[in-house]
Amino acid sequence: MSLTLLAKQQPAAINALYKLKNEIFRDGALTSKEKALMAVSISCLMRCETCLETWAERAKEMGATVDELRESILVAMYLAGPATAVWSDKVDAILGGPVEID
Repeated sequence: MSLTLLAKQQPAAINALYKLKNEIFRDGALTSKEKALMAVSISCLMRCETCLETWAERAKEMGATVDELRESILVAMYLAGPATAVWSDKVDAILGGPVEID
């Protein structure tokens, strides 16, 4: 089920989810950018390509550099092993490296 369909069928639940996200990802003790970089690391750990792409793009929009993105991915790699950082071609695309096409 897509988020769009869920939003149509259960708008109150999805609106609450977005309200929670907006509250969590506002500047606080950590900046929104720092939180987005954390989400990049967690996306790698979860192996969620959509999450990784979304949070990397959001972090870039907030001013994250390629170096910051690389370090957030390296944190995930350290915690869970190298497979965490190499499972997706999206990592290469985010870091500006070549993307191999079969």
